[in-house]
Amino acid sequence: MTTKNAPREGTKDRIKFDLLTRPQGATLNELNLATGHGAWSYVNDTRRLAKRSGGTPNWTGGSGTRRFWITIPNGAPQQTADKVTSHILNDEPRISSEDSQNHSGSARAALQGKNEAMPIIHIPAARVQQGALVLYATALKVKDLVAKNFYNVETLDPADPHDKGYQRVLNIARAKKLADYIVKGQDSHDAFLPTSVFLATDKSIEFDEKNHTIKFDTSVVGPFSVVDGQHRLEGLKMAAEKDVRVLDFEVPVNIAVNLPTIAQMCHFLIVNTTQKSVDKSVEQRIIARLTDALDVEDLPSLPKWILRTVQKGEVERAIKYVDYLHEVEDSPWYGKIKMANSDSSDGTINQRSFVKSIVKYVLTANNPISILNDFDKEKRIFLNYWKAIKSNLDDGDSETLYKYGGVELFCKFSIPFFMKLQDRGNYTVSTMEALLKECLENVEGDYAGVGHPDWWKTGGQAGRLNAGALNIVCQEMTKALHKTNTQPSIIQI
Repeated sequence: MTTKNAPREGTKDRIKFDLLTRPQGATLNELNLATGHGAWSYVNDTRRLAKRSGGTPNWTGGSGTRRFWITIPNGAPQQTADKVTSHILNDEPRISSEDSQNHSGSARAALQGKNEAMPIIHIPAARVQQGALVLYATALKVKDLVAKNFYNVETLDPADPHDKGYQRVLNIARAKKLADYIVKGQDSHDAFLPTSVFLATDKSIEFDEKNHTIKFDTSVVGPFSVVDGQHRLEGLKMAAEKDVRVLDFEVPVNIAVNLPTIAQMCHFLIVNTTQKSVDKSVEQRIIARLTDALDVEDLPSLPKWILRTVQKGEVERAIKYVDYLHEVEDSPWYGKIKMANSDSSDGTINQRSFVKSIVKYVLTANNPISILNDFDKEKRIFLNYWKAIKSNLDDGDSETLYKYGGVELFCKFSIPFFMKLQDRGNYTVSTMEALLKECLENVEGDYAGVGHPDWWKTGGQAGRLNAGALNIVCQEMTKALHKTNTQPSIIQI
């Protein structure tokens, strides 16, 4: 790797590059600390920087210990990580200069001490049983919660379809706002945080029924998975970095025991869809994974609306459609979809919107593509459909085609379009191109421009249409489709 190919000094890309090209690469936690992210995936970054360097991207493991690295081919000089300073890669808390007053110095020392400790915790608790779920309601001090390896957060990796995480990405601004509130409340003694953090473990915890206490060794039972409350925990950790008094702040905690990972995922979904809002894209990913696990794992009781969605499997299938369109290199949608938890700014539409349209229009009983009983073929046909759309309407400047309006319109139009093709059983790109071209040429009225690339440019008419107008456009396109010649000569290759 030559210096001229390396990212510019001082950029986050350079920091990532220096870490990834070290002989041992870097863990997710190390990359997060170095870049200032709270929790993230670096699969796409590793791929991108590897391509730039002529190297091979690699990653292995899971959660915070997941490791990323770039293998440089033999004979290619490797850039060393001489710019990565040691304080970035250790567990030392990051404290800004304005926070260095008052209690910050002692807070740093206290946190470093706690990070080394793996205590046996013995605290009062109430045993609660809700169906098969057993949990202990208790309170823990911040100094226990922020101890090294006390908890981890299973963050969903948007670039890895096999990743088993389920949490949304951490919002640093939200955590910092809570931290500021907690610190300010130390002098006035009015900091108030009544909502319980929900932790889970797949192991048992000793409960003394006589004294109503629980006792556990964190090194054995932990790290606990955070089912709900990752922003509260991060905010408390930030606050403790600024003010040592926060370490003694007590937090209500519910600890679920003997809860397998799949069940933890279910409870995260229940808490974050029935009690509060969660990113729809993250919800879709979890539902897809639960659908996949339905016949092989025991799931806890789910709300009926969630269970019906899981059992129908529509979301799982739609997710696979979207992943396929997003990942195939010759797809019009290659790299254009903003996946769950992704920080990419290059996408034109969110995963949640695309999945919703596919479920609503494509995976329905009246769409011929959904009854082929060959899922791989379905995905290829849907990709061919979008290739035909691109061929007719994308002149390189048709951005709106790949936004909500284009997705909504052409997912809905796929029903009559595939009905037109089903008798022939011919779903090649050339066949679809010819049929779609003739259809678009026959559209009349106010929306006749739908068949011209200019109509789909930024600032063009397509971008000004609401859902009602898109329905009218679809109706006009369907009328035009019925006027097309159905003879074989029109749609043969």
